[in-house]
Amino acid sequence: ALPISTIFFVSGPAVVATMASACPLGHGKAAAEVPPVSSGGSASSSCPLGHTAADASKTLSGEREVSTIPSADGSPFMYPSERQFFGSATAKGHELDPKDMSMVIAIHNAVNEKTWQEILKYERLHSQECADSKLIRFLGRPGELSPKARFTSFLGRTLPFDRHDWHVDRCGTHVRYIVDFYDGKQSPDHPVSIHIDARPEVSWGGLRDRFTMWARSLNIF
Repeated sequence: ALPISTIFFVSGPAVVATMASACPLGHGKAAAEVPPVSSGGSASSSCPLGHTAADASKTLSGEREVSTIPSADGSPFMYPSERQFFGSATAKGHELDPKDMSMVIAIHNAVNEKTWQEILKYERLHSQECADSKLIRFLGRPGELSPKARFTSFLGRTLPFDRHDWHVDRCGTHVRYIVDFYDGKQSPDHPVSIHIDARPEVSWGGLRDRFTMWARSLNIF
């Protein structure tokens, strides 16, 4: 496997494994291209407030954290608040304990930040042509296996619990990244462990970048 994957550990109590697909980076519509809300966007956001378990959500925070991920207009994306995330997740049938929401949000935001950093490793290969890549949007595709995930499952690897397609603007060039999220190996110090496998889509440019990253890991150049 190409060595762009990373194991990302988060300390804290274990939470539901489906939390990453409940409302990633602010959008809550699986299999629909909905852009996350930037700092200048509407407060309603594209991670809709659910009406299920409304009483429980009233006790949750409505504050939203600013991400380090630049949107197409340059402003940073905003993460959903505890209340927004809880409403979206419960509306989809996920069972969440309101008491866990602060940790769920912390893990959710940290995973998205780490995913962006993994994408930037590839984008830095093109820093001379574009030093300021931006996230256009991303598409949550839970249940849809990427070709790599399907192939490695035949070799005995477990299936990812979620998949995203991240669409990046490389100074006018559209680039799609495939991101698979796997349950990592837990330990007493890291009860929540998520394996992030981010790489450009299969194209001439994407394959070239994958090979370059692989070659660099071998210290060939």
